[in-house]
Amino acid sequence: MHEAAPDVGDQNEDASALAVTLGAAIRSARKNAGLTLQALAQRTGLSQSFLSQSENGHTVPSILNLHTIARSLGTTAHELLSPPDDDVSLVRAADGPLLEASPGATMRRCARRSAVMAANEITAGPGTSASSATEHAGEEFVYVLDGLLEIEVGAVTYRLAPGDVLYYAATVRHRWHNRADRPARFLITSSPPF
Repeated sequence: MHEAAPDVGDQNEDASALAVTLGAAIRSARKNAGLTLQALAQRTGLSQSFLSQSENGHTVPSILNLHTIARSLGTTAHELLSPPDDDVSLVRAADGPLLEASPGATMRRCARRSAVMAANEITAGPGTSASSATEHAGEEFVYVLDGLLEIEVGAVTYRLAPGDVLYYAATVRHRWHNRADRPARFLITSSPPF
């Protein structure tokens, strides 16, 4: 599994704070699950060194790796990223650190806390795709803001333009692609968060 993640030493204060907070959440969830780093490494297929760096706030796992870690700990990536006890979440246009959604694509969380949905803004560079196809419990809603986007749901490929909306059962294998020569920006909401 691809482990490369940004080294937070080269990033801004938001990214550093995210790395430390997320690392603490991963460590807490691992300990609550009664797992050692070695056991978590075996469950996830990620190296013990990478997991240690993540827990110590030296790196931020990619979204794909974060989902893998979360599933192995019996939780969701959304829950690991959520601060405790927030009933209201306001995310300003310039707020929040960007996470790597896949190589060439970033994700900005649009809601910091929700037990029933995860809302994210993805900016996908030209020629980028989700790291892999996925399927999980729940439903997803995609709204294209800018650019052109293709989404494979099962054996069907949907081509979307700004203003188009696609809603599908997330239990069906799905994956997004930006095959255009310019960036695409879209909102993706998953319920429940995975």
